[in-house]
Amino acid sequence: KQKCPELLTVKANFERYQIYSRLAQSIYREYTDCVEPYGLDECWLDVSHSSRLFGDGWTIAAAIRQRVREELGVTVSVGVSDNKVFSKLGSDLRKPDAQTRLDASNFREYVWPLPVSSLLFVGRQTTKVLLSFGITTIGELARANSRLIAHRFHRNGIKLQKAAQGKDDDPVLPYGVRPIAKS
Repeated sequence: KQKCPELLTVKANFERYQIYSRLAQSIYREYTDCVEPYGLDECWLDVSHSSRLFGDGWTIAAAIRQRVREELGVTVSVGVSDNKVFSKLGSDLRKPDAQTRLDASNFREYVWPLPVSSLLFVGRQTTKVLLSFGITTIGELARANSRLIAHRFHRNGIKLQKAAQGKDDDPVLPYGVRPIAKS
């Protein structure tokens, strides 16, 4: 308000937000039953078995974006990838109302120069430790000594490094299925 006194603020309407989230998810489920929510306003979709009906992932993403815009009056950004980590990153790279492809053909070019903190599940503390090792980018994490990463971060470190290498293999769960907590 101090920087922009003419700013108008609108109170959030959580119920309405939930309704729109469910409506968007119903559109997604018309393309695949593999729709895994990630928070209230994001989902991973596995459309690999939908291409004969709807086209490739890029085509399906464009169709979904158009339908959500036309039917719900809101925009979505989509990351098209062969894994969940890069699809999330792709959706974050260009907003609003965009789609980005990050896959085996281009991730080294687009993902590896990004700050390591851009990678899903790399929070403030992990970033600090990685920076202390001289690891500043996703590419540096991908190429780092795997023993060092495993020693410092254990199983999570191995998972992060694989994600940085484009080897995230977590499947998209079918709609309504919740992951079993690993001990």
